[in-house]
Amino acid sequence: MTEVLADTAPGESVSLEQVPDDDVRARLLRLGFLDGTVECRHRLRKGPIVLRRNGTEMALGADLAAEIEISRAGAD
Repeated sequence: MTEVLADTAPGESVSLEQVPDDDVRARLLRLGFLDGTVECRHRLRKGPIVLRRNGTEMALGADLAAEIEISRAGAD
């Protein structure tokens, strides 16, 4: 079963693996969000997810978060 960013809980660390939108992928790459683990800081019910990496926070909409595949930190 594929896990997606929308399934993460606040405080959980994940790696973003597959981003379906090329523009979003490029933006995340420029900000360093694809180079390692990111922390889910806040998750509003049926709303945006706030991610944090190296002091930078970014909010992604619920629809986009449901399309981004992840791997959980420490999962093999």
